[in-house]
Parts: sequence; structure tokens; C-alpha cells
Amino acid sequence: MLSTSLEIANAEAAPLADWTPEQQIAQMLELCEAQIESATCESDLAVDSLVRVFSGLAETARSLKSKAAVFTPEQRAVLGDIDLKKQMETIERQMNDAVVAFQFYDKLSQRLGHVRYSLSTLATFVCDREQATQREQWRHLFTTLKRLYRTEEEKQLFQMMVEGASADEARDHIHQSTQTIRVGTSGDIELF
Repeated sequence: MLSTSLEIANAEAAPLADWTPEQQIAQMLELCEAQIESATCESDLAVDSLVRVFSGLAETARSLKSKAAVFTPEQRAVLGDIDLKKQMETIERQMNDAVVAFQFYDKLSQRLGHVRYSLSTLATFVCDREQATQREQWRHLFTTLKRLYRTEEEKQLFQMMVEGASADEARDHIHQSTQTIRVGTSGDIELF
């Protein structure tokens, strides 16, 4: 432990001949990109597991519904007041809601992928001082990054930032968009 602390202190104290602020910015951007990738990979594993569980539940619900459809009147009498058909319809509706939630996760994963690419591209870009100081190169970078965005929300947010919106204005826009989604009709599946 002590030797590790001394190594870190020596590394911090020793000036690097090729140290630049741009390299430090790039290193921090790459760190952010790596953290997003790590979180996305962990989330993908959890969501894959949930998808398998929900797929199994959906198959079980379909099987039970088909079996309930052929119950004899005597079998229905044994079940009492339980309306199996309505209960199975409720389960199917809940499964559809779960599918919609998984689609939002897919959308989130895609957007995080775009952020990761943008961060790594920006990290490379800022290390080239000549390139980073030319306005036309920045325009080219923005054009390249703009092609990533598929959803309307991403396109609007990107356009706002390129046109000079503040981070607070962007957050307000995101908040308003999120409220619209919550108020929208449940069960609609968005393809993107």
C-alpha cells in the first residue's frame, strides 16, 4: 500500500514533457466514455435477463389462456368466481407495458452509445491543437456527430446546443419532453 502511494506521488510530482491541457481533457473524456460503456454493459446483462423472464411469463400466460378457454362448465364452477379470462387479459396488458418499458431502455442504450462515440471523437479532436482552433473543423465535427442522432429528441437537443442554448435550457427542454412522454398514451410502441 505504501509503495503504491509513493509511486502515485512520484508520478504526480514528475512533470511530463508532453503534458498538455488538451491531453488532460481527452483523458477525462475517455474516462467518461469508459464509465458509460461499463454501466451500459452491466445494464444490458440485467435487461437481457429480464427479457428472458418476461418472455417466459408471456408464453405461460398464453398457454394458461388457451387452457382456460376449453374449461368445462364443471371446471369453471370449481374455480368459483375467478374470471380467468379477465385475469389473463390483465397479465397480457401488463406484459405489453413491460415491452414498452424495454423499448425505452433500448432507446436509452442507443443514446448512450451516441454519447460514448461523441466523447471519444471529441477526445481525439481536442488533442489536435491545429484542428481544435479552426472554426471550420468544429463545424465538420458537428456535422459528423449530427449524423449519429436518430430520435427527434436527440436531433432537437443537438440543434439547440449547436445554436448556443445553455445547459439549463437543454435540461428544461429534456424535462418538458419527459413530461410529454409520461402524459402520452400508454402501450404505444415507438419504432426507432
